[in-house]
Amino acid sequence: MTIANRDDHWSRHAAQWSHVGPPLRPGSEDIAVARELVAKSGRDSSSGSPRALVLGVTPELVGMEWPSGTRLTAIDRCPGMIGALLPSEGRQGPGGICGNWLQLPFASGSFDLIAGDGCLTVLESTADHCHFFAELARVMTVNGRLVLRLFVRPTVAETPERVIADLQAGRIGNFHVFKWRLAMALVDAQTGAVAVADIWQAWQDTRIVAAELSESLGWPPAQIETIEAYRGASARYTFPRLDEVRATLGVYFDELACPIPQYELGDRCPTLLLAPQS
Repeated sequence: MTIANRDDHWSRHAAQWSHVGPPLRPGSEDIAVARELVAKSGRDSSSGSPRALVLGVTPELVGMEWPSGTRLTAIDRCPGMIGALLPSEGRQGPGGICGNWLQLPFASGSFDLIAGDGCLTVLESTADHCHFFAELARVMTVNGRLVLRLFVRPTVAETPERVIADLQAGRIGNFHVFKWRLAMALVDAQTGAVAVADIWQAWQDTRIVAAELSESLGWPPAQIETIEAYRGASARYTFPRLDEVRATLGVYFDELACPIPQYELGDRCPTLLLAPQS
């Protein structure tokens, strides 16, 4: 797998970002939770001007209200995502850096606050999750805080057939919920991963006509077309169970809170507030 191939998937994803909705991108409830957790962490920080890092360039996170005086930086591995989604300027004047979350280009103890949305899912193996948490712990201050929304698969796996049946019966609220349920149903239980191209192929195998689905459920055609970014992609997504995430992060962090949102599929999209172990 080449970096170029992975970045092509993410560049296509960025180009259609305006058609992507919750739960794949954070909704108002998620941002309210993140803002509250960040605000509390900022008040508890010994720094009058907290140094904050956003993992990725999710506009909702970058543009939310941060504690007064926050010095904000965002980092993403795909230049296309940075160019498409990161505002050129803003109230906090965020800087965008192209870099690898598993090898962060920052000195140890650089940040008081770190926030990310769905970060574990875009790492391509569960082994990467361990390196990810180790790097975050390294670049955080002793009293730092990490706010991280997860996408976790359920303890009892669904089958793709069940997901498709619910789609056809009108029991799914939007196409993004369907995509995530289908993706999680296709995960290899041993690796916790799924090839992005396999998600697209499973959708194709249903032989559902997108235009007919749009008309019957009232979903915008552009929303359904977002799955085309998965076509031929070489990237892999990981969807660990929540207990697996806790086992991995427990080596580096203590869990302080885990709010569960109330929207559809919210039980699979918890936000963790974490503090580095002393």
